[in-house]
Amino acid sequence: MAILKVVEYGDPVLRAPTKEVVKVSKKIQRLVDDMFDTMYAQNGCGLAAPQVGESKRIFVLDCATETHPMQPMVFINPVIVKKSGVFLSHEGCLSFPGVYIDVKRYAHVTIRAKDIKGRPFSLTPEPGTLLAMAIQHEFDHLEGILFVDHVIDRFGTDEILKAHHLPTIEPEMILDEPELDEGLLAMLSEAESGQAAPAKKSKASREKSA
Repeated sequence: MAILKVVEYGDPVLRAPTKEVVKVSKKIQRLVDDMFDTMYAQNGCGLAAPQVGESKRIFVLDCATETHPMQPMVFINPVIVKKSGVFLSHEGCLSFPGVYIDVKRYAHVTIRAKDIKGRPFSLTPEPGTLLAMAIQHEFDHLEGILFVDHVIDRFGTDEILKAHHLPTIEPEMILDEPELDEGLLAMLSEAESGQAAPAKKSKASREKSA
């Protein structure tokens, strides 16, 4: 096992298409082991293969907390099959060292994938949790999508990126997400009118990066 180099924002590999894993070989298993070592060394809760320069459809997670213990997980050839709702997520990313911003995420997701032994499984995490956020964050990496593409405050985020000596947002990569935008506006409107509790950052907010 080894600690790999985490590529930073601006590296073309983070935007490159990823390839499906045909066979969970010993080479793939070693890569997964190295990804876990790298993630833990960086104090992260998730890591996708493109972040270590491998354009493969693999990501790993360890979202265990004191109140929600769980085992580390491997997702090979994942597919998100359901998504709905909206929440505000405060996120970081190992490819954006030191950067934390608010982004839009789906509250409910269901994902299907294969584990390290090639066995298929399906998972629906509790809505609005660290696990729900991390699944979406890491899955995006396999699609060449980055968390800044879901940005809420573009120009404020640009200032944060500049302060960390990283490239500013690529405007053409910002996602058009009308469903999330409408849901977020409705949530804020309800909070302002007193019909609901003020919108809070999700339970996914942690000083850990994915």
